[in-house]
Amino acid sequence: MCEHLIGRRYEYGSDDCIHLVIDALSSMGMNPPNVATAWYTMGSRGILTELQTYCERIKVPVYDGDIALLAAEPPTFGVAWQSGILHINQLTMAVDWKPLAHFSIRRSYRMKRR
Repeated sequence: MCEHLIGRRYEYGSDDCIHLVIDALSSMGMNPPNVATAWYTMGSRGILTELQTYCERIKVPVYDGDIALLAAEPPTFGVAWQSGILHINQLTMAVDWKPLAHFSIRRSYRMKRR
């Protein structure tokens, strides 16, 4: 379902963690919002407010499609899939998958039904 995303090259503003999450959610049959260019200039508070528009906060990402705000600098998003997280690997600059236990997660979200 999301295998085609693994290895996709990273480029801020085009194929980045935001696009990864949106593309993965779409591949899983969900109805995510389109990427908004304003998301790239928002501060942390704006990002959290925007997430609350589309998502509900959950304790941990357990289902395919749950969104994880990873403890990284700058803030990075990943998406739960197959008991792990699809994310941008900063060493290879490409989409990667690692088991959930590999990550320190700041917050988790689940898409609201739209």
